[in-house]
Amino acid sequence: MTRTIAIIDADILFTSLLISRLKKHVPEFTAFPVSKEILFAHQELLLDSDFVLYNQHEISEKEILQHCDPQHTPTLVPLLKTTKPFPPKDVLMIAHEVESLAGLGRIPKPSDSSVQTCLTLSFVPPKEREAHVLRQLERARHDFAHIIRLDIMPGIMMPKDPPSWDLENTERCGGVTQLLARLKLGKFHYSQIPSYLEPDPYGDLRFGKPDHSDDLITCHSRTILILISKTFRYLSTLPEPSLLFVVGDGLSFTRMRTLCRNLRHLEILTPLHIEKDYMLCNEIDLLQKAHSGTSHIDYPFSIAKTH
Repeated sequence: MTRTIAIIDADILFTSLLISRLKKHVPEFTAFPVSKEILFAHQELLLDSDFVLYNQHEISEKEILQHCDPQHTPTLVPLLKTTKPFPPKDVLMIAHEVESLAGLGRIPKPSDSSVQTCLTLSFVPPKEREAHVLRQLERARHDFAHIIRLDIMPGIMMPKDPPSWDLENTERCGGVTQLLARLKLGKFHYSQIPSYLEPDPYGDLRFGKPDHSDDLITCHSRTILILISKTFRYLSTLPEPSLLFVVGDGLSFTRMRTLCRNLRHLEILTPLHIEKDYMLCNEIDLLQKAHSGTSHIDYPFSIAKTH
């Protein structure tokens, strides 16, 4: 059965642009425009709708629900911001809001293995990146018993160490820089991976920061792929479902494409108004073409500033 999104807004250009964005970012749904006049003349139009996106100045929530099936109430999404002067939301913000409400942004469970791999590539500020990553970790805890986070980015862009890592008498690992050196020599067994991991308060394990900020982004791509492979092998020995969560930031597009070809699920965090940056749009299209698994483009909106 086709899942549908009804849009109630008299601005034809805005509605057309929104339908175009929804078609690209939530292809599981079919979006269509509905005017208030047509809705009142054909009251059955919203009976099967899963979402109703509406302009609050044109129609109220109460009026919409009068045309809906009580046994199949759609999710209502206002198109205007709730702060004065009540401007329309950005179409990409709306598309992301629908994705989130529909549960389409979750990291999928693996179908052919007990281990899932996810690559999150970020083009947004670290604060927004970490808000998304922590939200995904919270979701993933319900589906995966073991989660390892691997940050591939300059050390200065990595999140701060949890306070628990700074406690005295805490035995710390040798560090990811030492691990990279051992992997380069080829004398490393995947069973040793746990000795390089630290517990996060968010329920995952992750590698510590490198000794030098550029260690992870300047080492050979082959070394990074070996690290991913060894970590995957270790997770494969665990009896419960596990997740290898790789977060990339500040990388060359060549390295991004290499990572895309080796991890199953791809997330791309992009800034708002990405359509104005043609070069970035083209590079993201190439990243998606290099990736053969499931993918999801995320437009951060939950912590975006309102003006």
